Amino acid sequence: AMTASVTDIPGQARDKFAGVLLIALSASAFGAMAIFARFAYAAGADVYGLLAVRFVLAAIAMGVVLRVRGIGLPPLRRVLALAAMGGIGYVSQSYCFFSALNHAQASLVALLLYLYPLFVTILAAIFLKEKLTTAAVIALVLCSVGAGLTVGGGQGSPLGIALGLAAAVIYSVYIVVGARVTAGVNAIATTTVICTAAA
Repeated sequence: AMTASVTDIPGQARDKFAGVLLIALSASAFGAMAIFARFAYAAGADVYGLLAVRFVLAAIAMGVVLRVRGIGLPPLRRVLALAAMGGIGYVSQSYCFFSALNHAQASLVALLLYLYPLFVTILAAIFLKEKLTTAAVIALVLCSVGAGLTVGGGQGSPLGIALGLAAAVIYSVYIVVGARVTAGVNAIATTTVICTAAA
């Protein structure tokens, strides 16, 4: 047993490192999304066209991955809940985010969206009964102050700022609800249903 636990340590460290890299990649992609959207708008796209392409391509790609890996869909009741997450939650968040880009700088909108960890932490403490540690509270305060200082230099209309904040709030609710709805469901199946419903 001791040998197994010792040999497990490098594997756990590798998994943790891979997890951190995936989080960093996800955050980078989210940050770049606002910049690519501005390029799309400059090329003549509108919010509806941009979102349609985004979700249709994602749904097709995830459908192919689901089929190739032979992963089945969850029970119908769970599929309906995931579809509501995608068709209502994800679409609403995306609509607010991409609409905000028409009324504020991409950097400002992206920073407003990244207020969602603060909202998620508060909502998770209230609804999921997650503990608020001192370290977490300090980190959130520092992040919020830093974001506030940076956002203070950004340019945007009140509508753009409101839409950016709405995107963060909707995304926060989406994450907290998703923590319960997606529990025990394969991540690829979850993403496929959500993207398809959003499309």
